[in-house]
Amino acid sequence: MASAAHLWYVHRMLATGGFTITTYHFASDNGAPVCEQVMNALLDCNRGVETAYGADQFTATLAQTYSKFFERQTFVFPVPTGTAGNGLALGAVTPPYGTIFCHEGAHIVTTEAGAPEFYSGGSRMTLLPGEHQKISVATLEDGLQRHGIGNVHQMAVSALSLTQATEAGVVYKLDEIRALSAIAHSAGMKVHLDGARLANAMVHLDATPAEITWKAGVDILTFGTTKNGTMNAEAVITFDPEVAKVLSFMHKRAGHLYSKMRYISVQLLSYLEDDLWRRNALEANQNAARIANALRQCSNVDLVHPVHINEVFAILPPRLLEALRDKNIQLRSWSFRDKRQGQRMVMSYCDSAEEIQRFEEVCREAATSES
Repeated sequence: MASAAHLWYVHRMLATGGFTITTYHFASDNGAPVCEQVMNALLDCNRGVETAYGADQFTATLAQTYSKFFERQTFVFPVPTGTAGNGLALGAVTPPYGTIFCHEGAHIVTTEAGAPEFYSGGSRMTLLPGEHQKISVATLEDGLQRHGIGNVHQMAVSALSLTQATEAGVVYKLDEIRALSAIAHSAGMKVHLDGARLANAMVHLDATPAEITWKAGVDILTFGTTKNGTMNAEAVITFDPEVAKVLSFMHKRAGHLYSKMRYISVQLLSYLEDDLWRRNALEANQNAARIANALRQCSNVDLVHPVHINEVFAILPPRLLEALRDKNIQLRSWSFRDKRQGQRMVMSYCDSAEEIQRFEEVCREAATSES
């Protein structure tokens, strides 16, 4: 009897006349494969016996390697997901009676199932508005004034969480982070950075890791690498030894002190080697810029947010969408806060030249037909 897989294959061959149809999509950089350098590092470390629970030779070098990267003493706690990283980071600086100030559209609000509240043992979030999902100085000051500082009838203001780049793919400038951090610190708050796409933001700003974090007032961050070439490697990073002491226990209690930690640690190490993080982020950003430029050639296209990193948010006319589908380019639908429906396109370091060129070709043809 033929297997289901075999029957599917026969049906597919008949439907396509024996030819393979390639579908292109820009749904998410999470779907990109592990880059070759990181995969090779994983294979290389997969030899011999290592001491378990983070006492291996790879994890032992994390702090030194990342301290050099950030230009000061750095404490690194590997985790497999950004949700775990954000939860642990914010839980370490927010008591159960504390509140976290953040943008109303932040990932920790909309897509992490209450992880910060869980890891902190009951904290809450104070949500702030802002164009392109950025918090302004005026908005933070107003929010603090409305909430009140030191009022025992309100939850204690404990942390400010900024997303760099934001969920709209827009980057905070360095002076914006410095100004927001100064306000937060004056209110007795710690500053957390959700850096799921921090490498892309650094490339856009041409900023160093130090400039975009502790030199701008950041106390703790979630350092994302998975979207930019690794398999399942994120890190909670702090520059405060007292916070690191708290994290060391939380890290274990949360179940993230893995017995075979070397397989996460080696990815975090490989990510920095030969500026891999920069090369991959630059490629992804450039791919997004090409897609945005192609769309600008077409009429009735609305680029909803500025294109700073590897994300493009747009509202496309039906004819252009149909033309893209005809070329087997599938885009992810996206609902914007003003209730309009559009698309989110996310580029990665490994988008093929053929993918980008095919998209550009469709846009050129559409623009020609409009003229």
